[in-house]
Amino acid sequence: MKTQIFNSIASGAFRILMTSTALLMLMMLGMAASAQTFAPKGGGGGGFDVESGTKLSETVTIEGKVFDLYATSSGSRYIKCKSARTGNSYAVWVGTPTEHKYDGLTVYQSAKGSYSVLKISAKSGNPYAVWLDKE
Repeated sequence: MKTQIFNSIASGAFRILMTSTALLMLMMLGMAASAQTFAPKGGGGGGFDVESGTKLSETVTIEGKVFDLYATSSGSRYIKCKSARTGNSYAVWVGTPTEHKYDGLTVYQSAKGSYSVLKISAKSGNPYAVWLDKE
């Protein structure tokens, strides 16, 4: 009698264990099937490498500070900056200077036709673009 009770309990415990294991495996399979992978736009392998640019002989002066200009292989121009928070380098894109002024600052036009002026961040001392709407 004791053996039958033990076998009955063991059989029930085994069924519960197998059912739980099967459910867990199904949940894991479902999560793996629904997982998404992402890649940067353009199909490339990561962001722009700021260090890959060529230093130009030109400079740009923003609020009295002079910055070297760099160019990509396609001719896009940028200022190389370093984040005070992370220490990582990043690019501040500089368009083509126009004859226009906004608040006394040179207006730049990007290759896509957008307009901006460059200012200096009081917090970091790095330049940043202020994008403008043409009226």
